[in-house]
Amino acid sequence: MKILVALDRSQQAAMVLDRALEMVKHFKAECILYTLAEDIPDFGEGIAMGLFEQIKHDAEKALEAALARAKTQGIQAVKVLGAGGSPADGILDLAESEGIDLIIMGSRAKTGLGRFLIGSVAAKVVSHAGCSVLVLR
Repeated sequence: MKILVALDRSQQAAMVLDRALEMVKHFKAECILYTLAEDIPDFGEGIAMGLFEQIKHDAEKALEAALARAKTQGIQAVKVLGAGGSPADGILDLAESEGIDLIIMGSRAKTGLGRFLIGSVAAKVVSHAGCSVLVLR
């Protein structure tokens, strides 16, 4: 079994990682940790490039921390850093190319009517994935 753990840099990501690692251990699964360094619009004068490099650096640091957490639990995970584009498309493309059996991801908590719905990234992954998807709140 192959499990893809899609992480963002929200406060919820630590909980998603912990629960996902429990499942990886339970199923004795292969584990891929994924996050995306989202591209930003170019406002000119190289501003976007400098900001994107910082976003990419922060994403890489977050992945390294997740990988270290997995290792402390005896899990040999692989990390994948996506760049630019849509988070949902990145997750879906990786899941398809790696033959993923289960995607585990979070859905950002919302208030009001939004709390009854899952986020747009999670909704797209759930509706387009060729495998099972577990969305954690």
